Amino acid sequence: MGVIENIDKKHTILFVMPRLPFPASSGRKTSLYHYCRILTEELGYRLVVAAFLEDGDDPALKPNFIDRLEVLPGASGKEKIKNILFDSVLKKKKPMQVSLFWNTRAKAIIDQLVLEEQPDIVIGDMVRSTDYIKDINALRIADLDDRISLRYQRQLDSDLDGINPYGTFINTVPSFMQKVMLFKPIKSYVIKTEIALLKKYELEIGRVCDRTVFVATQEAQDFNQEIGTKKACAVPIGVDTDYFSYRETGNEGDVIGFLGAMSVAHNENAVRHFIEDIFPDILDKNPNTKFMIIGGGASEKLKKLSSEHVVFTGRVPDVRDYLTKCKVFVCPMTFGSGIKTKNLEAMSIGLPVVTTSIGAENIDAKNNKEWIIADENKEFADSVCQLLNHEEQRVKFGRNAAEFIRNNWTWEKAGVTFQDLFS
Repeated sequence: MGVIENIDKKHTILFVMPRLPFPASSGRKTSLYHYCRILTEELGYRLVVAAFLEDGDDPALKPNFIDRLEVLPGASGKEKIKNILFDSVLKKKKPMQVSLFWNTRAKAIIDQLVLEEQPDIVIGDMVRSTDYIKDINALRIADLDDRISLRYQRQLDSDLDGINPYGTFINTVPSFMQKVMLFKPIKSYVIKTEIALLKKYELEIGRVCDRTVFVATQEAQDFNQEIGTKKACAVPIGVDTDYFSYRETGNEGDVIGFLGAMSVAHNENAVRHFIEDIFPDILDKNPNTKFMIIGGGASEKLKKLSSEHVVFTGRVPDVRDYLTKCKVFVCPMTFGSGIKTKNLEAMSIGLPVVTTSIGAENIDAKNNKEWIIADENKEFADSVCQLLNHEEQRVKFGRNAAEFIRNNWTWEKAGVTFQDLFS
């Protein structure tokens, strides 16, 4: 699909988001950025975005393909506590994910936008935004991305110690309350309750909205089976293969790379797991190896794992410059859901990838041809060493990976799916 010239935008989409969709600096932001671009430049819709702000978001960077941007006010600390107590704890009506993002001022702004813009379609990004769109008289689309209830369940099963079910909200309460909230039995009860509420809410919003969107086909199929309709579909994510073009990698020695926002639980857990459980075996065989973690948001606790062999880059201006330094890319996920964009981007530039089954989920590349899947720690370490020590094999995996991405994971497919979704 190409860019439409001289668009007469007769139809409007209102897209409600928990973060700005620009710049494309993380997996979800990248998806939202390209979704917005496709909706306007390729499908010809007028696009109105109403978004909350995350740390580092700058509305002044708005790209031209967003016709109107409204910044939504976040809930105050008192509002968050009230919402959690009444809606999540007492009524057990909403998961905390939803309660923490709800406030009447934001809803009033959204309702005013509806009056002014008369949108034909409204989209809520993630469960935390869908509460704002479910009563709007338009084609309502819940873009859930993935089953967050599944992600939380997998995290509970593998990493209770690392779980923070409260997100940044915990920083707004006194330190003695933080200790109580993170006490393991209380934390376990909270996360189990949250999983149950999320499962219930996901199904409820799937029934209320006209369409539900996931990035993975299997999750959409499973969801349709649960709600007994065919309202859910998969809008695939993609890679800008011109931007993440194939290149020569690994010219700075034995460097292993990982890419992701370190403030995200499954990324922090993956990095810690690799450093503590896998990397020592690699260093035994390749003592000059470095592990480079590309991305901001690392906690002070995680940064304490830094050494001459472990480097945290923080947020970088261009991830390609750092990926190019690597010989091998790793995705040692132990929990998560959906599709790992980091793998797609690394493969697109020709980096060989070693991943777990969780990291490989829903991508469908061929094992031992387009990447290597290894779930046992020793097998994972041996696979990385094999690629570090055999250049011809390393290059072959990288070329196969890049070709696979060009053939299967471009943004053009997302545009076609959106057309079908709206019709």
